[in-house]
Amino acid sequence: MKSFFTVIGGMGTMATELYVKMVNQKTPATSDQEYLDYILVNYSTIPDRSSYIMDPTKPNPLPCLQEVLTQQSQLEPDFFTLTCNTAHYFYQELVKTTDIPILHMPALAAESIQAAPSTRVGIIGTEGTIRNKIYDPFVEEAGYTVVHPSLEIQQKVSILIFDKIKASNDLDQALYYEILDEMFTDFNCDVLLLGCTELSLCEDATPYPHGKVIDPQEVLAERTVELALKNRQAKA
Repeated sequence: MKSFFTVIGGMGTMATELYVKMVNQKTPATSDQEYLDYILVNYSTIPDRSSYIMDPTKPNPLPCLQEVLTQQSQLEPDFFTLTCNTAHYFYQELVKTTDIPILHMPALAAESIQAAPSTRVGIIGTEGTIRNKIYDPFVEEAGYTVVHPSLEIQQKVSILIFDKIKASNDLDQALYYEILDEMFTDFNCDVLLLGCTELSLCEDATPYPHGKVIDPQEVLAERTVELALKNRQAKA
């Protein structure tokens, strides 16, 4: 393949499947040959990112991420995508592993907000993503106010991500809407960022109708297609 990208996925697998679907749907193709060339690495056995971030005695996912980047770099893709929000906690270490660019999903999502400077941007995701402020610097740099969930809302988000979606593929629409309702109403959010790809599954299945929701995984898919088409044209 002259021009291709590599997806480092499997964190979780169903969310990675959604990302691939988004990429394919956003590709302006009218024949098999017009779709994009890519390699999907569904590395599902990488240790849980949030668990390690919250408790460093747990298995560390960083060596696994570094190993797979080193392996895949030998194939010389144009760029990598990393379909896990929490894994971007390790981004600065990961870019030292390879000379090949890695798209930064949180940074791209923050760039896509495009709202007034006074906008209050709520972020929901794993406890590791929220506590370690993986999104905060990018949102603040864009001039917006970051709004974190309360402990009670965070507990609901964790239940939805880990107990519902990851454990049994249960996209609990009622709980998803309840969480977003509280963020928009109780915390006066103007925009809400879905800082976990499991939440992308909920939004894709039952889009929230009462407020502006930005799905970083969809933003990543859009940027993936844009960059892949640009690279393909350059190498044609």
